[in-house]
Amino acid sequence: MHRDLAFLADRSFDLLVIGGGIHGLAAAYDAAQRGLSVALVERGDFGSGASFNHLKTVHGGLRYLQTADLKRMRESIVERRTVARIAPHLLTPLPFLMPTYTTLTRSRLAMRVAFLADAVIGRDRNEGVVPRLHIPMGRTISRAECLRYFPDVRQSGLTGGALWYDYQTRNTDRLTLAFALAADRAGACLANYTEACTSLRDGTRVTGARVRDVLTGQEFDVRARITLNVAGAAAGRMMKTFGVTHPFPLIKAMNLVTRRPMAGPALASSTNDGRMLFVVPWEGRVVAGTSHAQTTCGPEDSDVTSQELESFVDEVNQAFPALRLDASDITLVHRGVVPAVRNRRGELGLEGHFRIRDHAHDGVEGAVSLVGVKYTTGRGVAAEAVDVVMRRLGRRARARTGDVPLPGGNGPDVEAMVDELRRVAPPGMGDDVARQLVTTYGSEYRSILSLVALSPTLARRVAPGVAVIRAQVVHALRAEMACTLTDVVTRRVPLGAAGHPGRVVAEGCIAVMAEERVWSQARVEQEEAALAQFYAPARIA
Repeated sequence: MHRDLAFLADRSFDLLVIGGGIHGLAAAYDAAQRGLSVALVERGDFGSGASFNHLKTVHGGLRYLQTADLKRMRESIVERRTVARIAPHLLTPLPFLMPTYTTLTRSRLAMRVAFLADAVIGRDRNEGVVPRLHIPMGRTISRAECLRYFPDVRQSGLTGGALWYDYQTRNTDRLTLAFALAADRAGACLANYTEACTSLRDGTRVTGARVRDVLTGQEFDVRARITLNVAGAAAGRMMKTFGVTHPFPLIKAMNLVTRRPMAGPALASSTNDGRMLFVVPWEGRVVAGTSHAQTTCGPEDSDVTSQELESFVDEVNQAFPALRLDASDITLVHRGVVPAVRNRRGELGLEGHFRIRDHAHDGVEGAVSLVGVKYTTGRGVAAEAVDVVMRRLGRRARARTGDVPLPGGNGPDVEAMVDELRRVAPPGMGDDVARQLVTTYGSEYRSILSLVALSPTLARRVAPGVAVIRAQVVHALRAEMACTLTDVVTRRVPLGAAGHPGRVVAEGCIAVMAEERVWSQARVEQEEAALAQFYAPARIA
């Protein structure tokens, strides 16, 4: 995967996708797989916006039973299964526990009914899924068993608990990137750090976009028969350049990565005002979420204020008193600007329904907008948007992205690949490195070993005690379109997803990058400062 801006500028495409989050990347992959010529531009790095704001789970939509939204629940179950089929190396089953009470909607009886409905609606949940990832049916547990898992739960009226399973993604950013790699291999031309400034118009028809290379400032046109606007928080602004106004409110959403230890099931509990929060064990630590602001914001307002962070910490402590979380425990704030909706009382909440708009209905030909809301169903929603594009182009081909493994997803099971890697790995490569390579790249780990075969020094770890080797940094630069130290540390290799990896690790990575890209000392210092700013302190403004 290479950043080829000259190719973008030199030809016309069937489809231009604006936005490189999970929905945009899945759409580019889908369209290219159906035979369209596809370009995609993303103003930051792939998956660096709302797709980065993640609780690290892929869930089957059990919560939609509360509103009897069986259609969305079915969509979630199908897409959860699809991710397990096409990217099994990136998932593991995770139990979730929610306490039950004497209230009607939170009772053991209500949860038994919910699990029965889930069993019927999701009867094929494990079809075509490797045995390691089979999801068992949910069940209710006794009060005593609930207290063993969740000793600090509110005990007044406690009757037991509801236990169910979804998936955890050890490395969500690798899953997002896998769609970019798949799109590239299907023939799409992708470019990160390339911002769509405005649309190109021919009368009432959109014919592409004027884009700017964020790294150099150079501007050029990308022309296409159809432009698909999947710009996330900036989707409304791009619609305005089409000559269309479809306003939707935006709010900040946050998840917290902490240094607090945690094992066992993910836990669900309520704040004092009834909002449901989760604490999830990930890499031995707690991830808490999801919280959202109570006021609207602009598409660029993703930084977190100290007041917002303190409010979120207070919510977590209301729901999970024994955690006694403090702001100093937070190592990373996952933050994003996402669509919102107002309830009947005028209160803001997270929008639950995606929107696909063919702007021909607004008198503007050649433009479609997709406003996505949920990571789990991103692939399926993108396929629906490409269906609209195909009809406008007069083309016919069905989506196949749910049938073909993503890069890395077509190998044997994880343990078999780890054993295989051990047999072919160079001498001295530790078991921790072998397992990390498989759980990061799946069957694509061979690309890393190929680099090591050509240059054995690339087998060295980037820092003592770290299970990441220098070849992975080189691979990120040469084959995965990483442009910055932050790209590498946070979204290409498993070093910085939990917080700043430390000075020694950062210096180990940047030494490899500086040699590979011939960076000056000034550029090295700039990259180090940008990485520190990404985390410091948890991105509080």
